[in-house]
Amino acid sequence: MKKSTLNMQKHIFLENYGNDDVCSFGSTMFKVGTLTHVMQSATNCHLENALTELFTTQGLAINTRKYNSQLNCYEEQKWFGDGIDCEILKIGAKGWQKGKVKIRVIVEFCPDEPEVEETPENNQLETSHPESPLDDLRRQLLNHENQSNNS
Repeated sequence: MKKSTLNMQKHIFLENYGNDDVCSFGSTMFKVGTLTHVMQSATNCHLENALTELFTTQGLAINTRKYNSQLNCYEEQKWFGDGIDCEILKIGAKGWQKGKVKIRVIVEFCPDEPEVEETPENNQLETSHPESPLDDLRRQLLNHENQSNNS
């Protein structure tokens, strides 16, 4: 992924998978979209508060409030959003560099064994694609959702 594209994205949650793909954690199974929604909620609220509290308990009270002259009020800056105003003095630099510290979350799936792409032997064209094991799971989840909606 290009660096400029990576910087534009707030968070990355299983970027190579669709919302209707299914993940299983032992006996618990749900759609990737559900996992993404929960992760977004966690980073936007729970992790933000936990991080601020942890800094405070470590004696690092970081002011996350910024005055907005257009609205004539203070606004809370977000670690997981636009970032917190900061200045860094780098060794060898001529002075302080202003910017923001931003935290971005990346959730990725790392397969135990890399997926091997099969190629037809002797340049023969494949005539049919085998059904994915996920197809059956998707049908089961859709049937379950349809039954729940009809109840």
